[in-house]
Amino acid sequence: MKTQEPFKVEFHSEAAARFAELAQEVLKSIRSFGSVETPRTGGAEIHPVANIVGDQVMGEIKVIESSSNAVREETGRYWTSNGLRVGWEGPEFDAVKDLALRFGNATSIKGRVSNSFLLDEIFKWLKETLEAKRSDTLSQHIAERCSSEIKDYEIWVPVYRTYSAANFDIGDVEFRTVSKALLDQWYAHVPEDEAKKPEMAQWINRKRARIQGSVAACIRMKAEVTKAREIAQSAASEAVGLLRFLSPVNWTCKLVSHCLPVGKENTRQAMELLVEDDAIKRVTEASIEEGPAGWNIDEARHMSPGLLEALHKLALQREGTEFKRDLYGALLLHCRQSVAAETLHKIVLVASSIESLLLRDTHEPIQKNLGERMAFIIGNSLDERKGVVKNVEEFYRIRSAFFHHGQSVSPKDEEIVDKFFFNVWFCLGRLLLQIDQYETKDQLLAVLEDRKLS
Repeated sequence: MKTQEPFKVEFHSEAAARFAELAQEVLKSIRSFGSVETPRTGGAEIHPVANIVGDQVMGEIKVIESSSNAVREETGRYWTSNGLRVGWEGPEFDAVKDLALRFGNATSIKGRVSNSFLLDEIFKWLKETLEAKRSDTLSQHIAERCSSEIKDYEIWVPVYRTYSAANFDIGDVEFRTVSKALLDQWYAHVPEDEAKKPEMAQWINRKRARIQGSVAACIRMKAEVTKAREIAQSAASEAVGLLRFLSPVNWTCKLVSHCLPVGKENTRQAMELLVEDDAIKRVTEASIEEGPAGWNIDEARHMSPGLLEALHKLALQREGTEFKRDLYGALLLHCRQSVAAETLHKIVLVASSIESLLLRDTHEPIQKNLGERMAFIIGNSLDERKGVVKNVEEFYRIRSAFFHHGQSVSPKDEEIVDKFFFNVWFCLGRLLLQIDQYETKDQLLAVLEDRKLS
């Protein structure tokens, strides 16, 4: 096993001095909230999933007393001292949170430590300092804890029912298959006598079935573990979104992609209780099929040669030029439509993605400019270009009917919308293969204007 180099965290002397001043202000703002009250129990008859007994608990149990507002923002944090509830709430707790944000922006740890980790460690230092259990400075404590917790991590985020015969990359994210051998090694940690129990065997089979054979987005980083997980999930979601661009689901408003990190797979189920004479006679559960049950990326490689490699190149160079930055942003916006369930949501996302790339600003007439520019990107003949322009006009008629008159999309209109979706996908794909031909969006638009006059 490779030995990790220790990560040494130090704060600039001026920053440390300022942190010390702010910490002293917070220490002085400690408040008492009176005697500890017995928690009130609710009346809902919630059915327990499991009963966990003492010998099944591993490690230290940590309890954090806190309060939050209606939108689940933490507004206070407390602990019990001599029978009294003490801590910080409201503006005083805002000062604690601000202290965590200031530490998080410090150059030595920026982007490597989660806000929740810093908030927990600051609260621990404040509590133990007030209880005279420590004498170090807050900067010393945070530097020591960050030095201890910032490590090299490799995190795999499995992708729901998405398969590939070969590994591939999109930017800094590598996609690798979660193999049977890899899972065999992991589940070998379960004691043999436990693994043979029917309920345990069934549980393992369910877990394996969700990810075995699927690809996973693999991300490497140096960070504190909670931050590492945040980075991994964010990078995986972005890379998987770009990967979905290769799917035929983008060509229609009728399907939804389930190509997402496992746990976010966008699947839905319906449940009905058939009741007669105030008694349940039957319980029905069924999946709502909205898209392909699985996706083999090898098929996409065959149908759209070069696009996967182009996505990888763009992800690596997305800050290289203004045009690459704009195209990358348009693709990220476009990828959201493939997982949107409502046709009208899809319409907004697809239209917004191509408008962001092919319109100079909000003052340009949309239909004329967008239609002509799309036509000269993907149309290979006069008839094809006329067809693109006509489709754009029809699509925006449908879009306008919804936004201004509340009309829904009819089955006949869906054909027009599907054609527009395909044309937009084709435009983005063609530009993806031409990312080195343009430095800016304005340069692309100038080239398209010249084509119209040639």
